[in-house]
Amino acid sequence: MARRSDDKTLLIAGGVALGIAALGLLFAERKRPLRRTTQAEPGRSITNLALGAISMATVALVEAPLTRPLSARAVRQREGLVQTLPLPAWARDGAAVLLMDYTVYLWHVATHKVPLLWRFHLVHHIDLDLDTTTGLRFHAVDMAISAPFRAAQVALIGVSPRALKIWQGWFFLSVLFHHSNLRVPERLERLLARLVTTPRMHGIHHSAVRDETDSNWSSGLALWDHLHRTFRLDVSQQDIAIGVPAYRDPAELGVLASLALPFGAERDAWSAPPFRKPTAIQ
Repeated sequence: MARRSDDKTLLIAGGVALGIAALGLLFAERKRPLRRTTQAEPGRSITNLALGAISMATVALVEAPLTRPLSARAVRQREGLVQTLPLPAWARDGAAVLLMDYTVYLWHVATHKVPLLWRFHLVHHIDLDLDTTTGLRFHAVDMAISAPFRAAQVALIGVSPRALKIWQGWFFLSVLFHHSNLRVPERLERLLARLVTTPRMHGIHHSAVRDETDSNWSSGLALWDHLHRTFRLDVSQQDIAIGVPAYRDPAELGVLASLALPFGAERDAWSAPPFRKPTAIQ
């Protein structure tokens, strides 16, 4: 009983800390914006927050009931890759967090390349501006489809409950940070981008130029983009049009329209004329 109480207290404390971090980013990105915004506020942010609330509820109802018992079983039965390693618990947890981060990179690539997954992930990319609230703008089915993959990650890697909580906190904070419109001093950001995904990196990934979108897939550590040679930081943020060429009408981006979008007539997202020629990779 005491253990459950401690876990609940830790969960609440972590949630409060992440909430404070999100509010801090929202405030900071308005004081030091990286890109010019194009859409009226607060309507766009309210839409993103509403979609985010639905998505987070989906995670709580679908993903959490799968991953929590699997993580407990991994430790109890010593199942999964890292649980078989002759390492101390802290090292196994560190390895699990790294493998979770890497396999999320692979999943992110899949959400762009597999047509069914892209239909739902598209809802995230059609936002015409990019800021902290975009990090919450996901279709509920996008989250539901990812739940079995997340369960497979936990089971096959052997992620302990502690490692799962660490990864979830790190992932959520990273997603909010790299989606933000915060202008980090460029020299500092170039240093950070050797380690973690940054706002300039992810701004290029949200470009309406497809060759640029097909880069910077990392969601946590930038290591995976460096290893796979998908890293780039060579596009000026002021040259980037955020979004997808075939979806430029704000009327199509509201809550109900966004939820209905994947179920409508399929549209070639990249069929519209490009905004400019892709920036050559240096």
